[in-house]
Amino acid sequence: MFKQILYSAARVASISVKSNSQLLTQTVIRPSCIHPVITRSFTSILGNGPTIAPKLLFKTPSPSLVNTAKRTVTKFSFQQGKRKTVKTVLRRFYRLHWGGWIRTKCGRHKKLWRKSPPRKRRLRQHVFCNATQCTLLDKMVAPYWRKPKYYVNDPYEPFHSREEWKFTKLKPRPYFPPEEEAK
Repeated sequence: MFKQILYSAARVASISVKSNSQLLTQTVIRPSCIHPVITRSFTSILGNGPTIAPKLLFKTPSPSLVNTAKRTVTKFSFQQGKRKTVKTVLRRFYRLHWGGWIRTKCGRHKKLWRKSPPRKRRLRQHVFCNATQCTLLDKMVAPYWRKPKYYVNDPYEPFHSREEWKFTKLKPRPYFPPEEEAK
């Protein structure tokens, strides 16, 4: 806005009338950067000078207003505004029925000639994601991918149930009646 005012002032500089340049030097922060022809037209256009305080013009935004980059839900459908599935999540991770996500280790196909056999064996294993990562991955996929999927000859079938967790265990605990004390 300030540039537009200066450019319009330069256009009408030839027909402008001389005015008080002291008024401009009191309101503008750096008057030395403005050409004298522009100052005459600038003051003649605005009359009494700008009414906005210089502090408000050059104020930096607070940190809470500045957006910080995050890798979270980034895709929404254009038509309805629903969340869209991030395809790389489906390619790199696998969701178990109880809500956990697993992934392979990085570098499992790279430079295998220099890795020892125990290290190659460890690279073939899968790693669980932590709770924060699982929550983030659940947000990045559509509800269709959060539902259990049943595949023929699924190699992950034993891992879809957690028997040690009371919400997902299928096998009932054995019942041991309390022993009565002999009197």
